[in-house]
Amino acid sequence: MLPSVTALLLAACGGAPTPAPTPTPAPSVSAETVVPRDTTRRTPDAAPVASAPRPGPPVFGDYASRMVVVFPLQRYAVADSGWMTAASATGRPRAALLDSALTAILRDRGLETTWSLPPNTSRVAQREVMNRTDPRALSTAGLVPSKRRNDVDLREPLGSQLRAIIALVPESRLVLLPLEARVVSTPDGMRQATLRIAFLDGRMSTVLSFPDVIGPPAADEKAAVQAVAVKFADLVIVP
Repeated sequence: MLPSVTALLLAACGGAPTPAPTPTPAPSVSAETVVPRDTTRRTPDAAPVASAPRPGPPVFGDYASRMVVVFPLQRYAVADSGWMTAASATGRPRAALLDSALTAILRDRGLETTWSLPPNTSRVAQREVMNRTDPRALSTAGLVPSKRRNDVDLREPLGSQLRAIIALVPESRLVLLPLEARVVSTPDGMRQATLRIAFLDGRMSTVLSFPDVIGPPAADEKAAVQAVAVKFADLVIVP
């Protein structure tokens, strides 16, 4: 029997052929690890520019989709003058500046359909016939951060006043209570407003948050009040 052509070739080459290597599959790369090549020409001493960090969610963003009863401002001050209550003849027009600015910006951000804004809260309070609570003159004297480090429950009669009003607002529990606003002059002659607010659980009579919101300097008192209202709205929902 004649040797096969394959056998003759093996004998001529001096042995068996080396098997071809099996190709190794390329490692899979997820989309997150793909880094595009920068084809932009740079000068030798050009430093890379870091991208700006993505802003985080608003501090009070969780409240944006929930019913919040927003009360009118309780008191107002200019510079180092004494506090003017919102229910007084002198304090009413100035407190109304903040109420109007806050209502306008929250309405502009689309929260009027979710929150009860100050005009609506004031109308609802007129239907509260048992205590006849004035929403601009709540008993907030004991609601001071420096005196409440170990006391998170609302003192009476504030708790009862809030419950009487929010009971008339469907599906309400959370309360935004603007406690005080102060407008001061900056060293360069501008005006700057600080707004102290309290987020409360009206049903449980507990304090949830107690921030101070400082607005940017503005040209005059009215603009400063509007600026601090916008600054607060930015903490709830971005434009």
